[in-house]
Amino acid sequence: MTRGLTARQAQVLEFIQDFTHGNGYPPTVREVAANFGFRSPRAAHDHMKALEKKGYMRSRAGRPRALEILQSRRGIPLLGKIAAGKPILAVEDAEEVLGLEPNFFGQGRFFALRVRGDSMIEDHIAEGDLVILKAQADARSGEVAAVLLGDEVTLKRVVPGKKGVELKASNPAVKDILVSPSDDPPRVLGVMVGLVRKN
Repeated sequence: MTRGLTARQAQVLEFIQDFTHGNGYPPTVREVAANFGFRSPRAAHDHMKALEKKGYMRSRAGRPRALEILQSRRGIPLLGKIAAGKPILAVEDAEEVLGLEPNFFGQGRFFALRVRGDSMIEDHIAEGDLVILKAQADARSGEVAAVLLGDEVTLKRVVPGKKGVELKASNPAVKDILVSPSDDPPRVLGVMVGLVRKN
């Protein structure tokens, strides 16, 4: 586990590593800002300075591509909580970075959320579990996904149908959620690819 990094700092460090590996030279502050959609290069600069202070990289003043990675960061950011029950607000700031190799789950970007509630218990997804999700904007019918409803996130099986999209629980005591065509469509944030249970 990489300690002391926020989720965004970990993502910035990983981007810098991947960019450097792929191009043979590190990105500029503006390239980091563009990758993450920051409105100003200042935000990227602040994240990069924080990484320097925490000992993950260093730069040389006056040289835009003079970055050196001092500590490698590989892992999956734990972004907050997800409801397996009623939707709750997901917190964007990372609680920690899980010491798991992302490539174990295949290609793509991955993140983790902590489960609250028991609506997915028959799929062996319990309160306190950490679900690993591949970041993507769609899910095949029947896949377990993190779904944004308004400002809230929930974990359910996504089943499209004639009456709309059904978000199905795996607990007979919990009602499914039906999102009709007249409602705002649910937004898939990621599809579940793994689970970590901390004893």
